Amino acid sequence: MTGQILQIIEPLIQLSMVIMVGLYFIFSNTIMSSLKQFESGADVMVEINKVILNPQFMAVFWISGLGSLYLVIYADGLLFISGVIFLLGTTLVTMLRNVPLNNQLRDAGAEREQVWQHYLDKWVFWNHIRAVAGVISGLLLVI
Repeated sequence: MTGQILQIIEPLIQLSMVIMVGLYFIFSNTIMSSLKQFESGADVMVEINKVILNPQFMAVFWISGLGSLYLVIYADGLLFISGVIFLLGTTLVTMLRNVPLNNQLRDAGAEREQVWQHYLDKWVFWNHIRAVAGVISGLLLVI
């Protein structure tokens, strides 16, 4: 019975991780470069950060993070390494770097444009870390 449950759960964990990799990639590759071009880029990013905090995103984010922890604890070989890279390079970076920057931008008020310039440098750097870590982790899941 436990083996059958794990045969269902483990692919769902891996799928959630891959979905998050795509999200980090699209922000690094397209979204942030586009927002830099607009005068209202900071306001659009604040709105994106509001909209993204929906039940579907939160479920995938937490399943991927907890799933990577599961791989760290129970897997071995490439799956273990994938879990470590994903947990440290995406989930923890998100919680410790990107989310605080999102909150700083949201709360900036009249200084939002000044905060935006700092935000672009720092947030994009940490998102590139998430994207690269996610891609490496995803590659290790499929080989």
